[in-house]
Amino acid sequence: MAKVGYHNGQIRLSHGVAEQKVPVLLVDGTDLSTLETVVSSPTITISKNGASFASASDGAWAEVGNGWYTVQLNSTDTGDLGWLVVHVVKSGTSAESSVLCNVGISPQEERADYIRNRQTLRKV
Repeated sequence: MAKVGYHNGQIRLSHGVAEQKVPVLLVDGTDLSTLETVVSSPTITISKNGASFASASDGAWAEVGNGWYTVQLNSTDTGDLGWLVVHVVKSGTSAESSVLCNVGISPQEERADYIRNRQTLRKV
């Protein structure tokens, strides 16, 4: 049975921005600790806001090392606000991983909103 790699919380992505990379950890499903290395050409699907899973528009796959990989998403993949699930499966192995992402405004926009709100509240 395939098992999910470990992730600590949601990955934040900027809305409609290309070339964003999502980290993916692949572990062996039998012992839950052996890292899956040299995995090439997995099946990568995404679900945006609870929609059915579909192929990622970009989905460029790269090995980082020690069981870690990245999936690159483009502006089509991150074009909807809300949550996004990246699902990676390599047939013929027990490697599988799902990553929960949150597509929202960029950190720069979030900071600018925060500063605007603080300034507005100070005037009151």
